Formats: sequence, structure tokens, C-alpha cells
Amino acid sequence: MDDSPQEILKSVALLVDEWCNRRCLQALRFILPGYPLRSGLTDDWADLLKSLEDVRAFAIDELTELEKDSVGRLIGSISSIITNKP
Repeated sequence: MDDSPQEILKSVALLVDEWCNRRCLQALRFILPGYPLRSGLTDDWADLLKSLEDVRAFAIDELTELEKDSVGRLIGSISSIITNKP
């Protein structure tokens, strides 16, 4: 996965679309406080990171294996954006 902010947001959008289609209400409940980004500043990315961590912690049973992997990769990528480490 490309770690650019645009690709990260595209991946999150795909997850949200899939969760809407399957009515994964717990996953949606935890992602929506951090998505979509309001301004794209560091605080927004931190909110999205927290939301994805909450999805992983509290809605893991609703996710497919592929989605679990994607959430984990997104958490790592967003952590790098926040800390400015490649």
C-alpha cells in the first residue's frame, strides 16, 4: 500500500463503504468520529488514528481478515504521518 495521505484516505473510504454495505454498525460507530477529516491537519490525523484503533479494539468481530490487515496497516501509516517518520 502507498503511504501517501491520498492513498490512506482512499483505503479508509473503501473500508467505510464496505462497512456501510454490510451494515457493520460497530465498525461505523467507531470510525465516524475521526472520518472524514475536517482540515487534514495533524489533530485530524490523530482523531482518525484513534478511530481506527477503536475499530480494531471494539469492532474486530465484524471485520473480515483482509479488513483487519488493512486496519492494522492504516494504523501504522497514520502513526508515521503524525510523528513525521517514514
